[in-house]
Formats: sequence, structure tokens, C-alpha cells
Amino acid sequence: MTETYARPEFRTPSGWPRKGSIRFVDVPERRCLMIDGEGEPGGPAFQEAIDALFGTVYTLKFALKHEGIETKVGYLEGLWRHVGMATDVPQTETTSGPSAWSWTLLIELPEAATDADVTAAIENAWTRHPSMSMGRLRIESWREGPVVEAMHIGPYAAEPETIGLMLEAAEAVGLRPTGPHHEIYIGDPSRARPENLRTVLRQPVG
Repeated sequence: MTETYARPEFRTPSGWPRKGSIRFVDVPERRCLMIDGEGEPGGPAFQEAIDALFGTVYTLKFALKHEGIETKVGYLEGLWRHVGMATDVPQTETTSGPSAWSWTLLIELPEAATDADVTAAIENAWTRHPSMSMGRLRIESWREGPVVEAMHIGPYAAEPETIGLMLEAAEAVGLRPTGPHHEIYIGDPSRARPENLRTVLRQPVG
């Protein structure tokens, strides 16, 4: 007997998922500033990449403000890929070790900013704080598409429990992971206690 599943309705996301809920959404195309890297989260390469991203987007924000255009700086996001494993989903302590991951960090760009605006911001930020990471920044229009997502509240190390619930929900409707694990950092680890950190977790499915 062939199993049949009721495929969920993937809607365009509005706001963030509620605490304790899992939802299926279709993430539309977004224009982002991105940078790729490898190594330990919080390590030198990782932190340099974050500095390059935020240095550029804040330079962009102030340049647009000078032109009378008010914009907001987007949240830091991370796409995580497991090196040498069949899955990119961090389900266990073993598969989520810090040396096992390559990553793409990104921040969504404001619609008002042209590619020329962003390029000028990268150049200006480089002048003030030169780094190798500045040269690896790129602008990309990226469509993530169908995902299962949830709001994780708590330390990053406890994410596998939330991810497990997301994967169970996806499997129940006949869906499987199809892309890199995605985190959106709503909380600031330098200010919030670990148990209060908020992170939106997304997993592409199909």
C-alpha cells in the first residue's frame, strides 16, 4: 500500500513563528549581502566575516540616510553546511561540532539600496577597516523557497531538540530536508541570557 500525505500549504511568511509552533512557509526571493567561510562559530574568521557584513550595512544605512532615505539594518543570518556528511541538519552533538561546518553569513539588503550603493558602501567600509573578508562580500538575489520553521528559545547548543520536532513535522507530511540548515539570530548573545536567546530555525524541504 502506497502512503499518501496531505501536503501543507506553504504561505509567504508574515512575522516570526510563535513560540512552541512549527509552520511551513514559502520564503520569497530576497536580495542579500553574503560571505562564505569555514571554521568555528565565534572564531577569528567567523568574527571577521560578521564585522565585514555589519561594517558594510551600517555604512550603507548612513549613506542612504544622508540622501533622506531611512532604512533598517537586517538581522544576521547563517546557512550551515556539514563537511563530509550526508546531511546538513545538526541533530546530535557529534554532527554539530564546531570544526565540522562551513557557513554562509548574510544580511538582507534594503529595497531602496541599489547594487551601486552597496558596492560603494563596501569600498567605504574597506577604507576605514580593511580586511580580507571585505573582499569576499557579494550581493546575491536568493530564493529559499519552501521551508519548515520554528522559533527556538534557549542556548544554541539546545537547538537539536527544536530541529528534531521540525523534522518530525516535515516527515509526517512526506517532506525531507533539501538544503542547508538556516538560522536567523533575533537575539543578541552579548546582551541576552542563553536561556532567553531567540533564533528562528529554518530547514528547506521538498
